[in-house]
Amino acid sequence: MQLSSLAWNDLERRQPMQARVLREMTRLGIEADVARRLVAELPEQINAEQARYLPLGMLSRSLLVSGRDLADVEGITALVGPTGVGKTTTIAKLAARTVLRHGADQVALVSTDHYRIGAAAQLEHYGRLLGVRVYPAYDADSLRKVLELLRGRHTVLIDTAGVAGSDSRLSQQMEIFSGAGDVRACLVLAANAQSQSLEEAVQAYLPLQPKACILTKLDEAPSLGGALSVLIRHRLSLDYTTDGQRVPEDIASADARILVCRAAQSLKSRAPDDALMAERFGLAMASA
Repeated sequence: MQLSSLAWNDLERRQPMQARVLREMTRLGIEADVARRLVAELPEQINAEQARYLPLGMLSRSLLVSGRDLADVEGITALVGPTGVGKTTTIAKLAARTVLRHGADQVALVSTDHYRIGAAAQLEHYGRLLGVRVYPAYDADSLRKVLELLRGRHTVLIDTAGVAGSDSRLSQQMEIFSGAGDVRACLVLAANAQSQSLEEAVQAYLPLQPKACILTKLDEAPSLGGALSVLIRHRLSLDYTTDGQRVPEDIASADARILVCRAAQSLKSRAPDDALMAERFGLAMASA
């Protein structure tokens, strides 16, 4: 602890503006490794005004967004991720937007979630409301047949079972997509989850090579720092964000600047004290 404190104090003395940026990143809830990586990219000489505004700009530039249009979700997209993150509701929002643009006959929903009681019924409920048919798929072979049947549809959205990384059923779910063809896997993460849970979810679903992310439950997140950290750490491109249960209103195309501003506006904590900064950054600075 003493070595950490000495290292942190030395950084504040030698590079006070960099230390100030690290302190602001910490206040935003950004994980230590991500904050260090971003601050390492700073120019040697920055002034107090730059140190005040740079953290938000750095975060905004570091977030990848896909620029996908809400009303033009084309192709086959499978929403994957842990249970309780809002995959089914998000699919309903995307389907509703696409139906408005292209018509119900150009949209199809597929359910591979046969573990959770009522999961398929929830998707079928949304399907009836939208006038869109829901197709069940139980394994890789049946999914392949369903997708072959739906070839030519503008949009096919696949709802999957929410499975934790430690659950043995995760490998079974991944097998369903083996040989399924041109399916775009999109990882759904809940912004109100703890940083460690978000990291574990990403690690668990990396074998599916998700092309992008959807960040849900922004309205329930006391801080967005953990979610932003995971997205930046893994260079995950963000498709959409959601901030409520209304279908189809509570969804938007991802905008890095809006997301970072929202993270800053949700802050209620004061600047972290020296003890916390030494704990988070001291040893790393000392070893560097």
